[in-house]
Amino acid sequence: MNLYARYVGWLYFKSFFVIFLALIFFYVGIDILTNLKDMPTSANLRLLYFSLTSLTAVNYVLPLSLIFALIVSKFSMIRNNELVSFYALGISKNTLIKPPFIIALVITLMYVGLNFTPFAYSYEFQRNLMKTSQISRVSSDIFLKFEGKFIYIKELNPVTATVKDIRIFDVSNGKLLSATFGNEASFSDNKWLLKDVNVTTMPEIVKLGAKGLDIRHFDTLESLEGFKPKTIENAYQASSSISILDALDFIFAFEKEGVGLNAAKTTLYNLAFSPFFAPLMVFIIYYFLPVTGRFFNLALASFVFIIVTLCVWGALFVLMRFAHNGVILPELGVLLPIVCIFGVALYLYFKHR
Repeated sequence: MNLYARYVGWLYFKSFFVIFLALIFFYVGIDILTNLKDMPTSANLRLLYFSLTSLTAVNYVLPLSLIFALIVSKFSMIRNNELVSFYALGISKNTLIKPPFIIALVITLMYVGLNFTPFAYSYEFQRNLMKTSQISRVSSDIFLKFEGKFIYIKELNPVTATVKDIRIFDVSNGKLLSATFGNEASFSDNKWLLKDVNVTTMPEIVKLGAKGLDIRHFDTLESLEGFKPKTIENAYQASSSISILDALDFIFAFEKEGVGLNAAKTTLYNLAFSPFFAPLMVFIIYYFLPVTGRFFNLALASFVFIIVTLCVWGALFVLMRFAHNGVILPELGVLLPIVCIFGVALYLYFKHR
């Protein structure tokens, strides 16, 4: 790696690290002051709450930190006449932006990777901890339809993947075929294992003197393959957090059930594609930076770039909320703006080749 690339990359990374930590502490501090009365009384739970709040803050401050870091580092180079010196040495704009862009892209890819893990549930864990002093939340009285079956669950714990009092009604063309009642069940190997089960099968022909109900008892019974606990919870509670993998499971599970998928698709696009707004904006803003501070008010210019960043970020957030509520399609509210920003970045790159 060239000396100038190491210098520019390290300057950008230092700025990002400082800004990122500052915004994290600011977010946590504001949250503590706002929710001080509702916090758990235990010191261990409070420490856990602070940790979960910090993880939740990453979702909001990471994109802004990546962009603000470019503004801070480049304006520092402008004040010291370093930026114009690099250009005078024959280093092109496209070459000089590569180290910050690659760093921002790698950090963004790491963040998207975290959204495949339980990291995506940090906000939900934080909220549960405040309300119930427990990370897990038990949902009750759930009624859903899955693969032609109507399912009632008295109590669901998505963390332990267990349910209590589950009832499955197999219906075809408005006719009840069978009813399965289980006292409890656990999810393993991508299927539910029901325990202490009673299965009642309806007769094919309802006629006096014909065969009646067929009632059987099973100690264990496998059922509802692919119907994951988190999928159940997300179908029941629209405000529940969700990871990329669970969002895909939800979409595939309810694709043919007539369930609205706008919220799940919006969340999926928001977790997988929206974070790339940050490295793309890093790329775009760089090309509009002044070369030297001799003819510009650098304080005013940096303020303008920060306001533009916040406006773009706010516009994307509003479009995402519209898509989540079904006002517009998720593809228009989330994917299209990112594609447009990518198009602008691509245009600027080829323009300065």
